[in-house]
Amino acid sequence: MLSERLESEPFQRLRTLKLPREDFVVAGSAPLFIRGLRNEISDLDVVTHDVGWERAQSLAEAHNAPYGGVESVPLFHGRIEILNGWFPHLFGTVPALITRTEVIGGFRFLTLSDTALWKRYLDREKDRADLLRLSCSPRRLPPRRLIWLGTRRHSGQRV
Repeated sequence: MLSERLESEPFQRLRTLKLPREDFVVAGSAPLFIRGLRNEISDLDVVTHDVGWERAQSLAEAHNAPYGGVESVPLFHGRIEILNGWFPHLFGTVPALITRTEVIGGFRFLTLSDTALWKRYLDREKDRADLLRLSCSPRRLPPRRLIWLGTRRHSGQRV
């Protein structure tokens, strides 16, 4: 299933851009799609900086993105959107965001925890549906704090 998803049209188009893979993060709903928690996505949100951002700007004009005070370059009729930040008030700089990613199939993806964080922030209907999928999935988010529910004997009492 993973290889099919990585070979889907948006990822094929992303490969053609030849962005430096160490300098970008696939964000948006794609982290859910790649992990099998969504069956489809309408576009790829790709967050980059430095060389990747310069490359994107050489392909099309940058515009203000709708969230977070960042800029975006829409490519392939909006099927790929290259952004120079991702909710900086939540995640900081692009290099800081890159350190928080998971590599899947050679691409850096936003973690499920970080995906849930920005989806909770936007709180749109589609985000609530994605959060419900996450909470019901066997691949759901780990609890914020792990609690040991085992038994421990101390002075003859179960603690």
